[in-house]
Amino acid sequence: MKTLKLLFFCLAIFSTFNANAQKQTTIEYDKTIDKLIPKAKKNKLNDEKINELTISYHQANEIDHMRIMELKATGEPDIWIEIYYRINNINKRQEKIKVLPENVKKVMNYKHLNLENEINNSKEKAELYLCAKINLLLKNPTEENLNESSVLVNHLIKINPQNSNIDDFRLKLVVLPSKQILFRVATPTELYLPDNFAQLALNFDERTIYGIPFDIVPIEKTEYDLMIRIMIEKKIISPNRIDAVTFEEKSGDLVAKVTDKTMSKSVTIKGEIEFIDVEKENILIATPFDIASTFVYNYAELSGDKAACSAHTLELLDKQVIDFPSDEALLKDVARKLNMILKSRYQKK
Repeated sequence: MKTLKLLFFCLAIFSTFNANAQKQTTIEYDKTIDKLIPKAKKNKLNDEKINELTISYHQANEIDHMRIMELKATGEPDIWIEIYYRINNINKRQEKIKVLPENVKKVMNYKHLNLENEINNSKEKAELYLCAKINLLLKNPTEENLNESSVLVNHLIKINPQNSNIDDFRLKLVVLPSKQILFRVATPTELYLPDNFAQLALNFDERTIYGIPFDIVPIEKTEYDLMIRIMIEKKIISPNRIDAVTFEEKSGDLVAKVTDKTMSKSVTIKGEIEFIDVEKENILIATPFDIASTFVYNYAELSGDKAACSAHTLELLDKQVIDFPSDEALLKDVARKLNMILKSRYQKK
């Protein structure tokens, strides 16, 4: 607040322009600033142009400042989106002027303002409002509410593209307008996946996503407006591997030579989860996935006196040597993991 009061003080010398400024947006002022900045950096503006730059800079800031004060006076919860944008506008302008020669800044009566707290505060409040409002609208997904939610999600993306709610909101905006969904797994024959891979991946007890019903086998004469397609694009199978480390263990005069062996093997499936508008054949959302099933088994072999071994080594010695799992077994495990991901991601309560 102190920073904004200082800004207001800096603008006082331009009070004669207030009446006109309140009727304008900052667009033209910002265009003028951007046009004059290159020459201002080189100290090539005459007095008239420096005056034009000065008026444009302070008047644009004043418009934003007065609008911020006006919004805050309302006390409404939806004001913080615009406040965030306007504080950012002020900050971006001052960063443009900050790099100008000192003599130009002096003529402009430039004073740098620390707006970090105001920006962070308005950003946080804007995000909280947007998430609460979008959640409320999506509880009653009428066409009007979905359209408004879409606009608000776009604001959220602009304000903080890393907001953890964005993916969920985007997903709901795709799913909720649908009436019937077809859920499919595309398994290219050249990847040689198990015959029941798709069945394992789509093993759902509840056949709805956000309340919208889906089928995993198309039903005749049913019109599907959305398809969720699991595109399997790549299969990676590691070779069977045994890593061995040999060391000695002692207990008094007793010595044991221990070979610690670790068996490992992994299968990885990569692809995309696509949400497709059936009528327009457009991919609305494409989310990559990378799922692995890893087998690791540890055992030990002994040469020497077992009485010299530690408790940990004795445990490993008691473990039997086993065979590596088959490629098919690990691929089926991947399918089950994929199923768990689909349930947790798309059937959240």
